Amino acid sequence: MVKIKYVERPELTNRERIFFVDFIKGMRVTFRNLLRKTVTTAFPFEKLTPPKRFRGTHAHRVKNGKEPPSFKVIEKFMDIDTGESRCVACYMCMQACPVPFLFNIEAVQLPDGRKKVVRFDMNLLNCMYCGLCTEACPVDCLIMTDIYETASYHRASCVLHIDDMAKRGIDFDRRRYDEPDRIWIDDDQRSKLWGQIKWS
Repeated sequence: MVKIKYVERPELTNRERIFFVDFIKGMRVTFRNLLRKTVTTAFPFEKLTPPKRFRGTHAHRVKNGKEPPSFKVIEKFMDIDTGESRCVACYMCMQACPVPFLFNIEAVQLPDGRKKVVRFDMNLLNCMYCGLCTEACPVDCLIMTDIYETASYHRASCVLHIDDMAKRGIDFDRRRYDEPDRIWIDDDQRSKLWGQIKWS
């Protein structure tokens, strides 16, 4: 059985009651930061570019000659043309996802024995943006982009389809594929936002 320990709240002294000492202590912190430069941005008029590793809206990489070695092995069993999503319908993303029913993946067997993905839908209303699906993808197809403005008036527009994800992946790779994989693009951007960090 767990014992709960209660701690008595200390009584205020007469001096603290009359001169609002606790209130003044709190306002001292407020006034100390009142004239400092703010680190917030005037969204939506001012927008920051998130780091490359940001967990934004999902996208698919396409077959373009930059595939990992694992894709080269599986490619002979798939019917994927250049410029199409490189998804191989392995369902690893669905297996790794804490909410697997947000995926709707379908593949068909062609007469020559190869497989073709005909459907890959993601319902982002169920997504936690944990990134486990992207880590599980063996062919580096499913990625997370820097797109974070996903508000919508209709639930249907929160469902991503394979063609839209491929277009989003092409756009993301065009902009940021060669960028180093780090939290900040450069140290100047980091220091501009957060100042110089003084290690103790």
